[in-house]
Amino acid sequence: MPSSFNRMASMTSDYNELSLSQSTIWRHAKPLFVKAMSTSSLPSSKLLCRVADLGCATGGNSIAPLVYVSSQLPSVCVMEAILVDLPSNPWTVVASTVTPESITASQPHRRASTTFVSMIGRTFYEPCVPPKSLTLSYSFVATHWLQSYGGDLPSGLCASDPLHVPEPEVWNAWKSAGESDWNMFVNARYKELDVGGVFIGAVCGIKSDGDHPWSKVGYLVYQAMESRVKRGDGLDSCVLPCWYRTDADIRAGFEQTTKLDNYGDDNGRVWDVEVCEYHETVDPIRERLLRGEITAREYGRLVIDSFRAVSNPTIVNCLSKTMDPDELDTLMEDVYEACIDPIGADPDQYNLDESFWYVLAKKIK
Repeated sequence: MPSSFNRMASMTSDYNELSLSQSTIWRHAKPLFVKAMSTSSLPSSKLLCRVADLGCATGGNSIAPLVYVSSQLPSVCVMEAILVDLPSNPWTVVASTVTPESITASQPHRRASTTFVSMIGRTFYEPCVPPKSLTLSYSFVATHWLQSYGGDLPSGLCASDPLHVPEPEVWNAWKSAGESDWNMFVNARYKELDVGGVFIGAVCGIKSDGDHPWSKVGYLVYQAMESRVKRGDGLDSCVLPCWYRTDADIRAGFEQTTKLDNYGDDNGRVWDVEVCEYHETVDPIRERLLRGEITAREYGRLVIDSFRAVSNPTIVNCLSKTMDPDELDTLMEDVYEACIDPIGADPDQYNLDESFWYVLAKKIK
């Protein structure tokens, strides 16, 4: 299957400041970390704990999980935090955000001198560390980004949403890409984790009302682009290669590892999916609007800035293959500006509410 990697680009360097809705994930994810550190086979006497953040972006949302894990380790335990993202990630921002000091500063019994931070520019669809070398890995708001490419979109921007992809054959091709990539992701985690190790994920899903997160904002952006970008300039191949998953999709990925390797416990399992819970997260920008802290236009600006921090690098990367970069920058400024007032006028329709499956899976064989 063709790859999305020649289209995708990493988050912008100001993602730490603009990823407001993503930063709320920890509220629901923390209980999974508490469970993992208290009930898994992570022995308190272990002398080395290696933890990987898969899809770290600029590192702002990496801190809370790493601080918690460190706080649960004995003083004698060495901790290595391994941050994984694409080679194009703004690694200088990561290096100044996630440090031994930022992980251990609040913990008198832990020392920065026994805490190490490593950065790996590599796709998480393949193993990122040696086999059986991880104690715990986690991924927040990242696995919806696909490696595979299901095809160009003649009617939209977001690959997972029928609003953008009314053509059944195109939508099914992206569905197949989403399934294949999730299987690859789970298999890579299986290879990396030691037996008894744990994977924790916040996996993007469809909202309870059937909407796709961020998709209506994305469609507004697409409509503004459609009136400004010629078809011959690559609009059809300008795709945000994402897929949103169900409980069944998630569990199927862990089950296929068993089928692939054909070994496990008496039930044929090599994973124990201990938790798979659904939570919706209200857009914190919309909450500020409802509290009267910002105006409608300020709301529209903040929403489009957040969308831009996540999506604009990939949009620009797609269109830059056929358009002059300077012309493209001017065009996209105009596109985003055109979206501000419509977003501010209808926050119930245009918002960055998110929905996730919170997953804890233990490698048991």
